[in-house]
Amino acid sequence: MRPRNSRLLQISAVLGSAGNSAVHVAVPWLVLETTGSSAQAGIVLGISGLSVIFTAPIIGGVIAVLGSRRVSMWSDLISATSVILFPIANGTVGLNFLWLLLIAIFGAMFDPAGATARKSMIQRVASEEELSLEKFNGQFEASSITGTIAGPAGAALLIGLVGLNTTFIIITFAFVLASATVRLIRVDTTSESPTQKATVSNVMHETRTGMSVLWRDKPLLSLVGLYTMLTAIYMPVETIVLSRHFKDLDQPHVLGFILSSMSIGIVIGALQFHRVIAHMSPPTLVMTSMSGIGLVVCAMALLPNALWFVGLGLALGLVFGPVSPMSNFLVQRRVPENLHGPVFGTLFSLTHVVQPVGTLALGLIIESVSVPLTLLVIGLLFISVTLLVGLLGPMKHLTTEMGSSGPSVSNND
Repeated sequence: MRPRNSRLLQISAVLGSAGNSAVHVAVPWLVLETTGSSAQAGIVLGISGLSVIFTAPIIGGVIAVLGSRRVSMWSDLISATSVILFPIANGTVGLNFLWLLLIAIFGAMFDPAGATARKSMIQRVASEEELSLEKFNGQFEASSITGTIAGPAGAALLIGLVGLNTTFIIITFAFVLASATVRLIRVDTTSESPTQKATVSNVMHETRTGMSVLWRDKPLLSLVGLYTMLTAIYMPVETIVLSRHFKDLDQPHVLGFILSSMSIGIVIGALQFHRVIAHMSPPTLVMTSMSGIGLVVCAMALLPNALWFVGLGLALGLVFGPVSPMSNFLVQRRVPENLHGPVFGTLFSLTHVVQPVGTLALGLIIESVSVPLTLLVIGLLFISVTLLVGLLGPMKHLTTEMGSSGPSVSNND
């Protein structure tokens, strides 16, 4: 019996996310093993991550011109190629800092395309199988998060068990399987039949169209703005602020438990999205989730004991969980399907531009400001901005009806 398209898309999301997150453990480890320099490991990871800024804005245009299924397949194959280059180069020409940096940049530049393309396929797959779009969005995001959680742990375990080169080979297979899984998906691709040539001008046209659609839909734009702010601050809270606190206490294991509880909470929250949205309007859900995140961060500012901190981590994940399915769902409802790729691409590029900025800013702030005060200010900022935008801004008009995004411009995806 042939697997359902929905299951295949979820499997691809798990494998692709696991591969991407595993690379963030394996590559710094390889740099350390090759150069012995923690600074160079940070440079490779940082510069390769920033390289996404140059490709993320046009990913949506590429999807619109080539089709989401094709882009998903090829981006995962390119990622697989970049990963396998590490052991190949190591065994032939030998690796140095420059080789490590170039290969890492090559792989990172195409990573976002796979995730964005898979997200652009959600509505079509759900429609073909007559699934609840709300429920499938939650399941898809939970699958992606599961892969993101499993990737680093799996990479660390594999490095210890089978060595670094074999670990890179296994990560390569994960990307190949992610691509092959999408290849097996059979959906109506009528709207993906290219009517334009794959030229730079056409890609840029579709990219501008996606940005224009988002700009004209002010309620959706306000949600994207909040989501961007959340990304800029939420991730650094994990990686910078909490890390600083538990490093000072010499309790890295407690931080591990907290981050794990956050991840579990996010998965549960995403899976419950379809139930929550049945009882709340979109503006109410957005304000509840975002304000809830702020309240939990404020509670963390009290620096409770380890058990309470783990519980707060779980609570933070639970209120954060519905946010990504909600943003997917509203784009799908308010934007014509052929423009999902460009709009999701625009959203992806915004979040990936601001995340390094937020990390840098909080890294500098935490050097001179105490952890409790930093957490309190972040929490209050979340609450105040969310309520201000939600009650007084255009987000109060956010519904699941088609937004003022203009006519469908192309039929490529």
